Amino acid sequence: MNPQRHFKLIVGAGGAVLLILIIWAAQAWAISPQASMAGRIDAARETLDRRRADLRGHDRLQEQLKAYVDRTLGGSQEEVDHALRAALSTLGETAGLSDVAVDTSAMKEIASPGRRDFKGAAGKPLRDEVDFIEAPATFRATGTWPQFNTVLQALAAEPWIRQVEGLRVIGKGEGETMEVSIKVRTLFMPNRSPEDSPDKLAIQWPPVLGGPSPFMLPPPPEQPAAAVATPSQPVPPGWERWRVTFVGRIEGVDEVHLRAARSGRRLLHVGQELEGCVYLGNRPDGDGFDEAIFRRDEKEWLVAPGGSFADRRALAE
Repeated sequence: MNPQRHFKLIVGAGGAVLLILIIWAAQAWAISPQASMAGRIDAARETLDRRRADLRGHDRLQEQLKAYVDRTLGGSQEEVDHALRAALSTLGETAGLSDVAVDTSAMKEIASPGRRDFKGAAGKPLRDEVDFIEAPATFRATGTWPQFNTVLQALAAEPWIRQVEGLRVIGKGEGETMEVSIKVRTLFMPNRSPEDSPDKLAIQWPPVLGGPSPFMLPPPPEQPAAAVATPSQPVPPGWERWRVTFVGRIEGVDEVHLRAARSGRRLLHVGQELEGCVYLGNRPDGDGFDEAIFRRDEKEWLVAPGGSFADRRALAE
């Protein structure tokens, strides 16, 4: 072989090997690390974006929770029990009611409805965490119908979280006064006390509740003496003199209270009869207030609280 040609082959082979080494070094020391670093940077950015989104969601959640916490009465059972008693007592006394008494019952812890989703040892603190605690109370007092309306309006306007679970009103004497019993339930989050005091709520009170007491018989209409003496005036049936003074449900049982000027008072449960009128139970009207259902002479009709049997309406209306 020509020595000059042999030298060229050696130089060419050495150049090829050197080029391969340069490419490999560039790939190993520059291109691959750069690509790996870019991937790690992108992953870090995605993680950072998710974390930022989580923090923004956490901030919104904390703002919403704070809005609820500010409408609670405290952050501990002792604090809430005292505040609930004081709030209800103040409402009753401000309304002018007498014999005001507030009784609180045992509080109930409410766990997270999604506690089954917290698995393993890491989720145990979330499984055991109490979301909130319910605090029930019963308000009792004696007063007039306007005072009763005043305390109900004041309770409805209170900003703290509450649920009225039961309401019972019983007339006393001639109907001027009544015994009031209200069952209320509030809630609070453990170890989170309110920081701000929200304003009282704006409410629209039903006009029907602002009327006269349903426990009081209205005065008889004034009639001219001649009209009373006229024998041709029709005399209403005796059973129509009965007036409904209360329609409600006591301990899950429908009942109606009735009163007549000279015949005293009667309490009827479903199926009981008064002068041929059979009490069939209660039905809510368009405003959500109960009316009593009666049957007489194969016809069924309704009477609202404060109305007499003469004010009856056919059930088909």
